[in-house]
Amino acid sequence: MKIAFQCGATIADLTDNLPQKGHLIPDQEWIPVHDGIDVVIDDVAAGRMPSSAAYMKIRSIIGASARFVWQCRECGRLFVNDRQHQTHTFAPTSECREILKSRDQRCAE
Repeated sequence: MKIAFQCGATIADLTDNLPQKGHLIPDQEWIPVHDGIDVVIDDVAAGRMPSSAAYMKIRSIIGASARFVWQCRECGRLFVNDRQHQTHTFAPTSECREILKSRDQRCAE
């Protein structure tokens, strides 16, 4: 998938571990995600679920709550998917063009 930004730059979202891509979990989903993970852990601990199924269930819980977000390295705009997979654009008020990088590689504040 290619994402075209208003400034003319593009992101080719063809792999994992991209520094300009992230996943957003809305606050209203945050506690339910944790609660769902707790249930899976309890099921594994009680022997009701094998660990291989637990891994997939946890990924499903997180994936169902998360939305994709991308940041343009040129203009800094964020593109965020909504629940209907429509993309919305947000313009930055700072110069940080790498807000989605790993916590060890963030912009200087």
